[in-house]
Amino acid sequence: MTVERIYLGCPSWGMKSWVGRCFPRGTTQTDFLRTYSRIFNSVEGNTTFYALPKADNVARWRDEVPDDFRFCFKFPKKVTHEKLLLDSAEYVDAFLERLAPLGPKLGSLIVQLPPRFGFKQLGRLGDFLRGLPKEFRYAVELRHPVFFAAGDEERAAADMFRELGVDTVVMDARGLHSSDNPELAEVRERKPDLPIVMRATGPQPIVRCVPHEDFSAGVRFVEPWIEQLSKWIAEGKRPYFFMHAPDDTYAPDNAYRFHRLLSGRVAVGDLPPWAGKDDQLGLF
Repeated sequence: MTVERIYLGCPSWGMKSWVGRCFPRGTTQTDFLRTYSRIFNSVEGNTTFYALPKADNVARWRDEVPDDFRFCFKFPKKVTHEKLLLDSAEYVDAFLERLAPLGPKLGSLIVQLPPRFGFKQLGRLGDFLRGLPKEFRYAVELRHPVFFAAGDEERAAADMFRELGVDTVVMDARGLHSSDNPELAEVRERKPDLPIVMRATGPQPIVRCVPHEDFSAGVRFVEPWIEQLSKWIAEGKRPYFFMHAPDDTYAPDNAYRFHRLLSGRVAVGDLPPWAGKDDQLGLF
């Protein structure tokens, strides 16, 4: 049982709270990646935003996952948020050199830029992207409101990405922001609340989705992605879809629910049976 035609995953490859649920009981932390990669076929690697992994760990990751698995790692925050892409060559080189041993299992590398990176810096972004090695794939997540205002700035960024063959990362936190749960106020503060533009500028668009804490209560925000992913697949694209949760304990649950919805529209392969006894998936 494997997912096909899309890359589906979560923002990490394991939490202790997944054991006995999507992971079989008794799964140890050292087996998290191996177990995860037999369920999903991609992962959004956020850890590289904060620190580079050890070379031995990268080699172990490569050997633990199937050939069709893809790691999508973020560029270090030193590059994107502190240096704002300037004078960052040594950090970029170290990042790419460390991950290169993953070979074909290395998916798109994500350049996530902060909200203060606006249209005046677009030329800088173009220079940065043109200077990156061509043997890797790249995707960019913009967060400045000007790039979501349906104006010339938005079109200029999209045109540049198309010219360079760079994919767009769409962060969809509408479900999260539709919740008024006071316990999630801090989580909402960290996630952008921006208009959603369902645009592909390359062959592998990336969607990062943070739904409502009650998946069924916010499914209206998720359902439009079913049609959009179906269109992209029909066009020959292979999109990434990373399903989060306000508490990522439930990210796998949401990914299973989303897969069930998508499978009703287009053939994308199968997920293995849910490992745990939790029957909450049956409620949707």
